[in-house]
Amino acid sequence: MHELTSEAPISGPQGSSDALLRLIADSVPALMAYFDLPGLRCQFANQGYAAYNGHSVASIVGLTVQEAIGTKAWLAIQPYIERSTRGEHVKYMREQTMPNGESRMIEVNLIPHFSPQKQQLGSFVLITYITDRWQAESTVRQSEERMRKFTEITDEAILFHRDGLITDGNDALTRLTGYTLPEVMGLSIFNFISPEWRSVAYEYTRSGREDPYEVTIRHKDGHEIPVEVVGKTMPQLHADYRVVVVRDITARKQAQERETFLELHDALTQLPNRRFLMEQLGKVLSMARRRKFMVAVLFINLDHFKTVNDSLGHHAGDQLLCDVAERLRQSVRDTDLVARLSGDEFVAVLTDIHTPDDAAVVADKLIDTMRSAFT
Repeated sequence: MHELTSEAPISGPQGSSDALLRLIADSVPALMAYFDLPGLRCQFANQGYAAYNGHSVASIVGLTVQEAIGTKAWLAIQPYIERSTRGEHVKYMREQTMPNGESRMIEVNLIPHFSPQKQQLGSFVLITYITDRWQAESTVRQSEERMRKFTEITDEAILFHRDGLITDGNDALTRLTGYTLPEVMGLSIFNFISPEWRSVAYEYTRSGREDPYEVTIRHKDGHEIPVEVVGKTMPQLHADYRVVVVRDITARKQAQERETFLELHDALTQLPNRRFLMEQLGKVLSMARRRKFMVAVLFINLDHFKTVNDSLGHHAGDQLLCDVAERLRQSVRDTDLVARLSGDEFVAVLTDIHTPDDAAVVADKLIDTMRSAFT
């Protein structure tokens, strides 16, 4: 096409060279024509262009654009032709419906032709079929639109990234992280992952894994959020990108932590239970033997606790147990352990004491603590 845009005027047929030019023009898949100015009459057309408009190569020569393509098509493209006659290189696409109802898309280039004196002599017309490309691009656009609608209705954060750089995200992402979409566009996804989890995320992304995994991310205000992440690689013509679904699992983690806590603690008083006591007691005694210090175990039960339940009700009895647990907890060191065995029975494990008298002192303190009234 660089030769067609040269400033040399078109010459007439010149023997074998013109025959070769005609052969080439008729062989290319594009539709080609040349219209002069000011009459906009066809001076040249290859077989494809002539047949496309219902003419032969000979019959189309001398026709105006409107005569060559028909009034309906002329009205559709007239604004483009007017721009081309003013010396503008015009490029546009136009959808056409065939007699069988099939749609096809063409790309049209109107290329002005000038004399050496910069006077416009006419315009070249170059038409190429781009139906396949147009349909492929339309499919991608429809797919992207479906994806956009999906991301808008879900409560899960969804982001798109290429080589770790964020290219898009949904509203749920901004609600989860506290950042607006413009604030995160173009940034690395790894910037928002807590430092201790970044190596895990790097490896997951590098290897193209698609199974769920858990990390923590940092909210804009600084607090950490446990999340479950699933990434999917989406093939694309120019470069693959990743779609990442980020699910807030704070409630799940809290439930798991609560479940783990209740396995080792008394639900009422929040003190360690018998299982926790036995596990810790074994460790404490083993350490005492190695380091040559003493451990004391104090068993504590409440006299007449049944009377409280019978006279004031179990609610009052539960409150009393909670108050007793709190007093016991406040009466020993942080290194000691207080546990509830069952009912009104408690145990205090005193670590690193020197003599039995040390245990007696703590026992007396516990009794004194219990003597003050419970409301």
